[in-house]
Amino acid sequence: MFLDVRRASALLVAALCALLLFPVQALEARRAIGQFTHVWYENELPQGTVLSIAQQADGAIWLATYGGLARHSGDGFETIDPRVAPALKSSAITAVSADRKGGLWVGTLNGGLYRRQGRTLEPVPMPDGIDSVFGIVDDTEGGLWLTTNAGVARMANGAPRLLGDADGFPPRGFYRAIVADRAGGIWIAADGVGVVHWHDGHARLYDERDGLPSNAVYSLTVDASGAAWVGTQAGPAFFRDGRFHRDPRAAAIDGKRIYSLYGDRDGNVWFAPLDVGLCRLTTDTFSCDNTLAGLQGETVRSMFEDREGNLWIGTTSSGLHRLSPSKLVTVTGQMVSNAVRAVHQVPGGPLWVGTDGAGLSRYQGSALQPATDYNRQLPSQLVRAILSDAQGQLWVAGTEGVTRFDARGHARNFGLADGLPGTIVFAFAPARQGGMWTGTLQGVARIDGSKVDVVEGTRGDDTRALYEDPDGRLWIGLRSGLRCLTRGTVDTCGTDGLPGTSVFAFRQAADGSVWLGTSVGIMRIRDGKVTRYLERAGFHGDAVFALLDDGSGNLWFSSNRGIGRLAKAGFAALDRGEVQQLAPHWYGISDGMLNAQGNGASQTPADRSEDGRLWFGTAKGVVIVDPDRMQGNPQPPPVSIERLLVDGVDLDPQRAGRLGPGVERLELHFAAMSYVAPSAVRYRYRLEGFDRAWSEPGAGRAAYYTNLPPGDYVFRVMASNNDGVWNEAGAQLRFTLLPQWHQTWWLRTLVALLALGLLGALVRRRLRSARERERALTHEVAVRTDALREANARLELLAASDALTGIANRREFTRRLQLAWDDHAERDAPLAVLLIDVDEFKAYNDSYGHLGGDTALATLATHLADSLRSGDDLAARYGGEEFAVLLPDCDADCALALARQLVADVQGLALPHRASSVADVVTISIGAASQRPAQGGTPDALLHVADAALYCAKADGRNRALPAK
Repeated sequence: MFLDVRRASALLVAALCALLLFPVQALEARRAIGQFTHVWYENELPQGTVLSIAQQADGAIWLATYGGLARHSGDGFETIDPRVAPALKSSAITAVSADRKGGLWVGTLNGGLYRRQGRTLEPVPMPDGIDSVFGIVDDTEGGLWLTTNAGVARMANGAPRLLGDADGFPPRGFYRAIVADRAGGIWIAADGVGVVHWHDGHARLYDERDGLPSNAVYSLTVDASGAAWVGTQAGPAFFRDGRFHRDPRAAAIDGKRIYSLYGDRDGNVWFAPLDVGLCRLTTDTFSCDNTLAGLQGETVRSMFEDREGNLWIGTTSSGLHRLSPSKLVTVTGQMVSNAVRAVHQVPGGPLWVGTDGAGLSRYQGSALQPATDYNRQLPSQLVRAILSDAQGQLWVAGTEGVTRFDARGHARNFGLADGLPGTIVFAFAPARQGGMWTGTLQGVARIDGSKVDVVEGTRGDDTRALYEDPDGRLWIGLRSGLRCLTRGTVDTCGTDGLPGTSVFAFRQAADGSVWLGTSVGIMRIRDGKVTRYLERAGFHGDAVFALLDDGSGNLWFSSNRGIGRLAKAGFAALDRGEVQQLAPHWYGISDGMLNAQGNGASQTPADRSEDGRLWFGTAKGVVIVDPDRMQGNPQPPPVSIERLLVDGVDLDPQRAGRLGPGVERLELHFAAMSYVAPSAVRYRYRLEGFDRAWSEPGAGRAAYYTNLPPGDYVFRVMASNNDGVWNEAGAQLRFTLLPQWHQTWWLRTLVALLALGLLGALVRRRLRSARERERALTHEVAVRTDALREANARLELLAASDALTGIANRREFTRRLQLAWDDHAERDAPLAVLLIDVDEFKAYNDSYGHLGGDTALATLATHLADSLRSGDDLAARYGGEEFAVLLPDCDADCALALARQLVADVQGLALPHRASSVADVVTISIGAASQRPAQGGTPDALLHVADAALYCAKADGRNRALPAK
């Protein structure tokens, strides 16, 4: 078996068990529709009308469009139409449905019905007169129901039968929708007639006399309780006790055309009324949202909830949309700017948000609503800080001074004329002696009533944060240091003043110490001692703009890398020496943020509201963190080996079997079907029989091997979802590489036998010869032995070389690296490697063809080999467009210098590359790493460090060399 069928069956069973052991939620009812992660797959489908959506047992999402059948496995869409599947008679796909046995049924317009098993589409014979299939469902008895151009058909045991008047179905008409319920019934919407319910062999027609809002029924669904819902020309209704009923909670869409509706697994019902947007009925609420990009004014034709709880939405013209659960919620508003610089909840009152260009807004109705009356009184719409005082007054800092709003919303503005030392204001802190401490670009002042008193010792200081502790000491965070105001004296708080460090946030701890968010990470001051949690806590020059305590033992912070979390117990363990390193848990775009950049450099870019939620201002909206409701994804993702390319020829992975002889290049493409955050899916793979360890390409979805020796192999791949939950069973592919004639056992045996025969003849001749021939005969044996040694050497050289480029192959590189590692470990010498990737080489192949690509690779390989320092260096083709260079006795500086010279030299070759976004010539990216083997580690660890540096070089723009960090 080439792709182990028993293992595949076991994986299918495991996937079904996972649904039971790890139940996932639908889109959380507490969140507003606009607070889910929304992805619009615009212009990625073969055609923009999505009529039907299904998920197959392997996790792939299938879409029916008028331009072909589309398959989505998390990275792009594969189109199946008559060009790639000649069995298809029509590219207009009207229905798609996955059955309980892992198969996929496909209905077409004027092309009949098809079933897909594996990678093959096979037509299904249908009764005469059936040309088009519009809907497909299967019932609890294994029967397949179809709505067709000729009416309703049921197929049992492979034999379809058209149902008609005698079965209780109305005369031939157009059936718009069909669904199956858990009780074994089938519901069918008959255009202009009503709804047909088939159960236990009997059909019953329901129409307006039975409570239907209209006989023009467009859509059907069955909710989590088993109740059938209909969408009609006059609104929705549900079936109970033999009649249809309107739900008064959804009265807002009565009279609206409901072209699509869907019941999710948590009991919510989704509606798509014409010109209303997307609506949802939960246990407690009914709401609609018409703000989702690409859905305004659209007609929704299909909805589907996958196993992870994602809701897929197919439209008439704008393609496919996806709503996904996320740990974080990003809230924006209809404003000229959603760059949030300040967040503050008034105790017992509203949550205020200050923006960079749209003034103040409030969090209302799950969105940001501009505070028009307040903004009209602000001298600047560029807000930097917000705070309220005990008198119920709201203080707003901006680029034109301070505005104080009284309880009635009347403003009093303060500027230079009132005594402020600067008009750009960043910070507030309530003053115990009355009024508000105010931090400006030019110093600190206290505003009390109408009086402004400047702290003279701070004039000219760029102040970013303020905090008055219980002892009455005012902590002052500066753009370049730390100061304290104690009984009228400005000092450095008993520290060195943190010169060159920006202080953006203060957070008082229960033990009296003060946490600081700074431009280089988190610090803590306790009894005058400064503890810096920088690289040891995972901060590598990362600014921390805000610090929040969630009350459950964690510190949360914002930075330009996103929002992070660290347990306070981890800091204590670090202090005691129990651990040497902390790693923050970072949250970013894949977790629900629209922009990972946290806005800061001012006093209040984040706040904790009274309900325990944390609010962080970002460059695009305010992000809500609910520590008690961080919805995770417990589902291990299904993994599939999607493609196998053998020397560029696409083969069915399930029929790999025996390959060759003479195979030079293998490409294996794989996918994990997790859609909550596809960019966060990670992979590991290993070729048993060749790889000594697992390779971790991160988000890469392909593995490349060149010049593998003949033998039996098993390729294994596993993947994790966005929450790091791994499917360790993964997928596997068994195959055998056949040897070429000179690599066969029989040839080697024949050569050995011939050699033995020759040796025997020589011996017999020697015995018969006289003593005087002994010297000549000995010389002859020596000559032939040398020839045999040279032949073996040539064979070894051939096995160690890359057939395309002529330089060493990956196997030889691995062997030489291990030898060099052992040698350098004994000598305590530095050993370096370079990992090289040809920038955008796929685009080069697409533009110049594989022959052009092979020529370019050979040219680059020759240049690399000629650029080595000495004969001890080794250049090798590592796989695909990757090269590796082994540099004995080479430290990090030497390796980086050579790497940068290679980058410049390759660009200097001026090989044209018209498809590159980096340059108009071929360029390379290099990761350089050097270690002393005597100090520990492994060759694989050295390669991993170089690979990480290569990844950084590519992420940093390519056409460059970067050292390992």
